[in-house]
Amino acid sequence: MAVRFFMLQSHYRSTLDLTDQAMQAAEKGYKKLMDAAQAIEAMHHPGKGNTTDADKKIFEILAAMENDMNDDFNTPKALADTFELVNYINKLKDGHLNFNEVSVDTFNKMKDTFLKFVYDIFGFRKETATDDNGMFDGMVELLITIRNEARANKDWATSDLIRDKLKEIGIQLKDGKDGTTWSKIL
Repeated sequence: MAVRFFMLQSHYRSTLDLTDQAMQAAEKGYKKLMDAAQAIEAMHHPGKGNTTDADKKIFEILAAMENDMNDDFNTPKALADTFELVNYINKLKDGHLNFNEVSVDTFNKMKDTFLKFVYDIFGFRKETATDDNGMFDGMVELLITIRNEARANKDWATSDLIRDKLKEIGIQLKDGKDGTTWSKIL
């Protein structure tokens, strides 16, 4: 998803400059965006709020986001505007902006639009524990395959290194006639 975030930061007509620093910045930005999405999904307006300057500014940002997408699919600008909403979301989450300073309608519109942009327009997806578990399981299986190849080539040093490193992180390997199995050490 960080690669998608990186690509959305550049206009589709622009040349991309892929560097380690750019990817690290994209990962950081993606995490910040997804943290805000998770935060606003959990928020509910208590129902008491007045129309204030914050409402006006939020509606300006929402309109700008839509205009950015209508302006030759300007995802870098839309993403930048989305991060302006991230600031408001974080202020609400941290208590630096009270819910009574934002009307219920404005909050709901901000929440709906922000989540629509993050998940539907930008195409990011919620990462769940099962995603992480699937990736983890796949990585362990890959290491077992590499270890089995090392064993077949009588590369005992590599085989033992993989087994020992997996054990250090709580993975027990069991070699049997049907192949290698693994389990988490409790």
